[in-house]
Amino acid sequence: MQIQMIGVDCSRAPVEIRERFSMTDSAAMQAAAQVCGVYGAQECVILSTCNRTELWVYGVPTAPLGELFCSLRGLPQENAAYLTERRGEQAVDHLLELSCGMRSQVFGEDQILTQVGHALELARQAHTAGPVLEMLFRTAVTAAKKVKTTVRLAEADQSAAVQTADFLENLLGGLAGRPCLVIGNGEMGRLAASQLVSRGCRVQMTVRRYRHGDVLLPAGVGAVSYEDRLGALQAAEIVVSATSSPHYTIRAQQLEDRPLAHPTVFCDLAVPRDIDPAVARLPGARVYDTDQLCGGAPRGSREAIAQARALLEQYRQEFQNWCAFRPLVPTIQQVGRAAAADLSGRMERTLRELPLEKAEREALRDRMQDCAEKTVDRLLFGLREALPAALWEQCIQGLAQAAGEER
Repeated sequence: MQIQMIGVDCSRAPVEIRERFSMTDSAAMQAAAQVCGVYGAQECVILSTCNRTELWVYGVPTAPLGELFCSLRGLPQENAAYLTERRGEQAVDHLLELSCGMRSQVFGEDQILTQVGHALELARQAHTAGPVLEMLFRTAVTAAKKVKTTVRLAEADQSAAVQTADFLENLLGGLAGRPCLVIGNGEMGRLAASQLVSRGCRVQMTVRRYRHGDVLLPAGVGAVSYEDRLGALQAAEIVVSATSSPHYTIRAQQLEDRPLAHPTVFCDLAVPRDIDPAVARLPGARVYDTDQLCGGAPRGSREAIAQARALLEQYRQEFQNWCAFRPLVPTIQQVGRAAAADLSGRMERTLRELPLEKAEREALRDRMQDCAEKTVDRLLFGLREALPAALWEQCIQGLAQAAGEER
């Protein structure tokens, strides 16, 4: 199984390291194309979230994965010390658990499932998602959905947005009536805004261009132009930033020019970070990043984890069976073509005797051959479910030999 991955995540690296490897969608697509086009991998998918950035490949690249990953990001090779590499079954198990939220900073969170599917879609657009990684990522998404509808991984709703709201309530002793500014109206920004509104905050959210109906705002949230965020910030006691921008949304220099009107808590839910770390040195400012906001999230119970892993084992076995059967597909197709050719030969006299025009006869012959190939394929692929894996190759090779001798 030539599946490999390498990545940096919250279990081994703080946010200031993870942001070095983080990629926007366009950067991930370009990097995946480079991994295949320059480094010779057959397939590539890149997953980049707040918790992690992972490079997945099928095939054997021309450079070691650590060296390759650092080169893609223009980083010195010593950054490879923060990376974890997995191969084969270990990599498959990792992706299955990751897609369920079992390896997230906030255990059992749901956003990762969407992010895994999005990573595969980006690879499709970059034309780097071949059959193996396509099947692996689709299997992981399907397995995660099954786990989430069957097992209660977390005792309560868990997400970075919930953790942030809990953190702020504990820090400030309540949120009712507090003015808040949420920078970024993507999924995480909307989740954070909804959580803050539900706890009594008065929330404004930035939008790039606001016209009625153009931007979906959570109920009870007001809109403010992104360009006016510094003015809106002056009235806020809480600022939450959650964008996918590669640049800071709030810089220390901007607040030095416009000092804070009162003490303000800044919560940075982005990787790379949205808020300039130097903001924390300004009078009245307190800055918290995703590690501080979500690092203490509770883990799931042993029973729930065991139940989830038992379900995931079924999907892992299905994927392994698919991989083991895949080399036999050309032989199956060969047997199907041989069976179709044999049927056509046996039916040729009957076809000639039918009162049909030449074009009609040819169309019927093609249809018969297509049906024969599909019927044989269905029967042979059915062997994957009916026989032990150890017998697959022997059985199909025997049928291929018989088909060849019959001809």
